[in-house]
Amino acid sequence: MTGLRDTKKAQVRQALYDAALTQFREAGYEDASVAAICKAAGVAKGTFFNHFPTKAHVLAAWYEDAMQNADLKSGSRQDQPLLQSFLIMAQNAVTFARSEPVLWRAKHAYAPQSDDIQRSEREIDLRVQTQASTLIKAAQARGEIRSGIDAEALSALYVSALTGVIRQWLNTGESFDLGAALDERIRTLLSLAAA
Repeated sequence: MTGLRDTKKAQVRQALYDAALTQFREAGYEDASVAAICKAAGVAKGTFFNHFPTKAHVLAAWYEDAMQNADLKSGSRQDQPLLQSFLIMAQNAVTFARSEPVLWRAKHAYAPQSDDIQRSEREIDLRVQTQASTLIKAAQARGEIRSGIDAEALSALYVSALTGVIRQWLNTGESFDLGAALDERIRTLLSLAAA
């Protein structure tokens, strides 16, 4: 019986998650009400809070899911030039940001007020930083990056460049070419560390 109950609970959570994201996209995060989300999911209003303490928790779950999907599509490998790997990772971030601008803006706007979004951002940044560090060490072994460069520090700078440019792009109303800006920053960063 527990298996059936868990399956039903997971189905309700997924229905709420999907309905919330649809409401966020259509009405905007601010205007998407829990009542409308529950109505779209076909559940009672109080059910939402059994699965998500706040709407921000839905955003955090979306961000984790989307970044996990981006990781699977990364295409960066240890045997290719570091610049190519870093540009592929950045392009994935650009594609992701452009595909869901409403959700990105909401995540960005509400992160300072949401411990759950901040936790998701930290975990994802750490995952990207760890991947970048592995790629940097492989590039050092090939002689692309100076051996005296601290791979952890360079990977932290890479993550800062990614997140900083995306944040700037959002803050300026998407007023510049995100892909070109990331490309320029990454090339500059790696030129400073080149062997």
